[in-house]
Amino acid sequence: MKLLLYRDDGLGDTLFTIPTVNFILNFIPNVELYWITNHAELTQNIMNHRNLYVFTPLQIRKVEDTIFDVALFLGPWGKIKSLKHLQDILSVKSRYKSISSYEKKLTYKILKFFLPKNYFWIDFENIFIGHDILNTWSFTVYTLQKLSISFVRCSEEEIFRMYDYRLYCDNLSKVKDRKKVIVHFTYKSLYLGVGFKDYYRLIDFLKSFGDVVVIFGPYEKKYMDPFSYNVEKMFVSSIKKYVDLCFESFLLVGFDTGPVHLACFFNVPYVVSFFPDKGFSYRVTRWKPFSNISKTLVMKYSDLDYISGLEKFLR
Repeated sequence: MKLLLYRDDGLGDTLFTIPTVNFILNFIPNVELYWITNHAELTQNIMNHRNLYVFTPLQIRKVEDTIFDVALFLGPWGKIKSLKHLQDILSVKSRYKSISSYEKKLTYKILKFFLPKNYFWIDFENIFIGHDILNTWSFTVYTLQKLSISFVRCSEEEIFRMYDYRLYCDNLSKVKDRKKVIVHFTYKSLYLGVGFKDYYRLIDFLKSFGDVVVIFGPYEKKYMDPFSYNVEKMFVSSIKKYVDLCFESFLLVGFDTGPVHLACFFNVPYVVSFFPDKGFSYRVTRWKPFSNISKTLVMKYSDLDYISGLEKFLR
């Protein structure tokens, strides 16, 4: 059976999909899986399976002649975010196409009416379990059941246990003396009320725990010079470099971004993630950092006023 898994959203979402990919490869008999993701290079380095083929959305032409039995469109949960996204969904050749969306969305109602019967529109509320590691897996299982495709049963606990790089690649030799304390500067936090002074206060507190390095990604590069605190600053342009940093760090602090999830997946001993106060409970339920090894802590942006509360967590 040929199966396509299309998910073109963020780094954290890609990582959360890895257990489902592993589930498909190991619990669905005789499957060939084609995975479309924005982070193909990372996932190819993590997962090496003879029946797994990984491409970016820009490489979708490489599969245009392939006829799939089932195509699963996981992200961004069936919201058609551009004409290109819709064209990709329509152009894939597949006996069945399963798309998760929200029944109340106008896009859902219009496309469900006009598209052929081999499109299965699944209301996200029907497959929402909680954390997106499980939601992704639940959507896949729901689709398989709808199409009466046989597969070996797997528990939620087993799915969570698959979220660990040690199952897929031998990187243990890369782990160095963990001395670095990483603070990931996030431009989005500036729009949600976190200023430079909040970062400075956070760094003041963290300096007693190790060598603090403030990381700036491509979207944050323009803030490096204005960030005037006397601390090591580093521009990281590739995920590979970020993975290397994970193996050198014992603590990473970030603001609900992909690098926080990367740190958890690669088992940085301590990971702290700040979430916006608005919608905090839902965000944490669905997107909180998860690790089988790392000790994780989730805080609100407003908790930055009480940084000392981190001390008990880090001791």
